[in-house]
Amino acid sequence: MAGLINNLIDTLKGQTTHFKAVIALSDDKKRAIIENDVEALRDIVKKENIIVPKALKGDKERERIMGDMATVLNKPANELTLALIAEMTQGQPEHAEFTAAVDEFAQTVLEMKHANDSNKLLIESALEYIDFNMNIIHSTLDAQPAGYGALDDEHQQGSFLDARS
Repeated sequence: MAGLINNLIDTLKGQTTHFKAVIALSDDKKRAIIENDVEALRDIVKKENIIVPKALKGDKERERIMGDMATVLNKPANELTLALIAEMTQGQPEHAEFTAAVDEFAQTVLEMKHANDSNKLLIESALEYIDFNMNIIHSTLDAQPAGYGALDDEHQQGSFLDARS
């Protein structure tokens, strides 16, 4: 059982490292969204696409280890939680390192959730702003007289989409 606990500790630490990298990229993403830097966003997404699969692989590894632990303990896998494992390791040499890894993992997951929620709101605001601007463009274009019109000055309005402007 100690071997499984140590494997779980290593897996949690690995996942925490990957999640912290995603959080750092989320901070960069926030700046890129605020500055409307599409190229930086593209680079950040490429980096995320490298890190996230590694984190997901760690997630599957954690589930596999916990499934093995459930088998050893003769418990249903869905009933075994990190908190329950922490209780079961009470008094064992791995307890302190395990609970520290679990605490750091949980804190990092909360930080990542907060960063994702923050960026989600920024993206929604940016999309609303784009939608607002598109509505202004359409309403300006709709306000112009239909047809091509004569060279009449009162009907000749410059459009901000006009290349001659």
